[in-house]
Amino acid sequence: MLCSTLALVAGACGSDSDSADDTETAETTAGATDTAAETTVAEAEAEPETEETTAEEPAAENTASDTGVTETTIKIAVHAADLSGLVKAGAIKGVPEDAAQGNLKRVTYYLDKWNEEGGINGRTFEYELVTWDPADPKSYEASCQKVIDGEFFMVIASGGGFPPDSIACIAIDGDTQYMGIDAVGVELATDMGANFINLAPPSTASAQAGIESLVSDETLLPKTAKLAILHSDWGFSTDAYAAVKEVLDAEGYEVVYDDPIQIASLPTADANKNVALTVEKVKAAGADHVISMLNFTNFTLFPTEATKAGLTLKYNVLEISSGMCTAFSAGQLPPEMNGARCVTHWNNFRLDVDNVKTEDTPFEAQCRAEFEEAYAEDNSIGMDIPGITKTNPGVPYPGFPDGTGTRLDMDQSYYECNLMNVVKTGITGAGAELTHESFQEAIFAQGEFDVAGIAGGKGSLSADKTWLASNVQQVQVTANPNGFSGPPDADGLYQGLCRSPLSCYRIVPDTVTELTYRLGD
Repeated sequence: MLCSTLALVAGACGSDSDSADDTETAETTAGATDTAAETTVAEAEAEPETEETTAEEPAAENTASDTGVTETTIKIAVHAADLSGLVKAGAIKGVPEDAAQGNLKRVTYYLDKWNEEGGINGRTFEYELVTWDPADPKSYEASCQKVIDGEFFMVIASGGGFPPDSIACIAIDGDTQYMGIDAVGVELATDMGANFINLAPPSTASAQAGIESLVSDETLLPKTAKLAILHSDWGFSTDAYAAVKEVLDAEGYEVVYDDPIQIASLPTADANKNVALTVEKVKAAGADHVISMLNFTNFTLFPTEATKAGLTLKYNVLEISSGMCTAFSAGQLPPEMNGARCVTHWNNFRLDVDNVKTEDTPFEAQCRAEFEEAYAEDNSIGMDIPGITKTNPGVPYPGFPDGTGTRLDMDQSYYECNLMNVVKTGITGAGAELTHESFQEAIFAQGEFDVAGIAGGKGSLSADKTWLASNVQQVQVTANPNGFSGPPDADGLYQGLCRSPLSCYRIVPDTVTELTYRLGD
């Protein structure tokens, strides 16, 4: 059902699905200006040239150098989730059905801005929204086919969540540059190479670093623990769990339950039924500690169902897939998760466990200003509320009242700002002959990047490190099931709680750990 990199040819991807007809598109073509670089030649010297004096080389002229690239334009697909099915099913809350259109602005803000400035190296940007539906696995193939048929130079993820094993259809079968957000498996990352540039490290790298962080503190994971490991049957998840199991075995931990949960390629409702059925299996195994490696749309019902079954469990989380440890997903967590630790490469939190607030770095402040500008227009979020005027760190999505009737605007999304910083660096550095190869060479040559909302504040890219994040850290859940009332305290908190009426993650100080894994290890 998913696009297979072994059997699929470009013309066959998703051919049996009607979802392509339903994939929403918002095509915008900016007026491309023919601003090819002028050819300049040094004026001849009066005397003949010597070895020390040579004529300047003519500046290169733009050509139609790759798929989706002409002398004057670059064609971009923005890839975003159509959440209407999940919202209607009650699987997620607090977000609009048309979230894809709202998320689109996080990418097109930059493309439009660059177009207004005349483009990059004489080329302006054309873009189109390509959606997929997490409630309908057939839509994964359909969105891939739309990308292949559209002949785009690059796909930029907005909001994330696309199943990792399905990206291969675009990056390998479609031979399209994909700029992603969420973790993929090591084998897939290797196969896609630099056609897949990502924010998150591969699942196995995150899992290995994460479990090593947890076992280093026996107050979190005592040696007497009877562990249940929740992981899916997706290939990237089973590979990541193998790395976790190796560490646990070496450290002498007892794993009493680790059967993979059938989730791959299933609609969310069916996958979640299988997660619920796991509760009795975990109970029968006698587990007292749970480590989850699931994404939040599948995991969040488990703690509630476990409580109903009479279980009292300690929870920890390894983020190896879609957004389990973000401010948004924290807002979906039940009270049973209070105190749970998550090891993640994200740092989209501004409060630590000691109530110390972290200020934005200069690059994060720039990203915040750009995010607010992108959503400054009325109704631009995709909900029937005015646009954002000021972001509030820790607020997972728009519209929350602050206890006095004043709405709290959501925190910024760091994803797209990081991606677009890399995109601009690569396209600028590639020059007139823009190809996948020249784009990749340019971003690898950059070395270190400032990063926003990513642990450690710095990232890098190279041929054997095609992900921007360079560190992981621990964060801790603070449950706030009763919301808050009244105005904020003088320190900007609410009765000592995060600036969110739901659960939130807080930074655990001094837990930043370098990711040393490289492709080929």
